[in-house]
Amino acid sequence: MADASDWIRETVAARAESLGLTAYAIGQQAELDPGTVKRYLEGRCALNSRYVSRVCDVLGLVVLPGKRGTS
Repeated sequence: MADASDWIRETVAARAESLGLTAYAIGQQAELDPGTVKRYLEGRCALNSRYVSRVCDVLGLVVLPGKRGTS
């Protein structure tokens, strides 16, 4: 079973693909290194919550807290 960070990354990657946005475009808009964004979308590195929030802002996603153990 994937943990919450994997689920968030998969959701972010799917949203980026559905919008046709590249890691470069997301990195530019979020003021992050595009290479780091690419590695994050590929699951090769993690981002702290502040950077994930910036990527989500670019993609029009909102991460809300939930109860532990629920999806």
